[in-house]
Amino acid sequence: MTMEQPNINTELFEHLGKLFYAVATVDRDLHEDETQRLKREIEKFWKPQFSEAPYSMAYYIWHAFERARSSETTAEEAYGEFITYYNESKEEFPEEIKILVLDTANAIAAAYAEKNKSELILLAKLQLLFEGIALKP
Repeated sequence: MTMEQPNINTELFEHLGKLFYAVATVDRDLHEDETQRLKREIEKFWKPQFSEAPYSMAYYIWHAFERARSSETTAEEAYGEFITYYNESKEEFPEEIKILVLDTANAIAAAYAEKNKSELILLAKLQLLFEGIALKP
């Protein structure tokens, strides 16, 4: 079963890659367990959910994650870009996408030595963002 997502575009997936990079690096360390977990999440959940999209669409998540890593983007920068995109494109985030995003973010955060304080804070901010609760910077 696939999600109905009429406005699928590469920009959505690229910003999800940035978000997942932010989750993985918010503690200032990127562990191999976190990158491997993202790969598994893409294969297991994102590819099947977007099978109607071009085959490689879910891989934009991975490519954006890798670009953020190679350019040494900070977690704050990556998360900020995601927030901007989300606020400008809320229609691209139906409830099913939000759940999948939160599940993936939680899986990445738990991949290495469970969730630390930095990751918990970022995950809480993401949850509040999706619930429409504004936080002061």
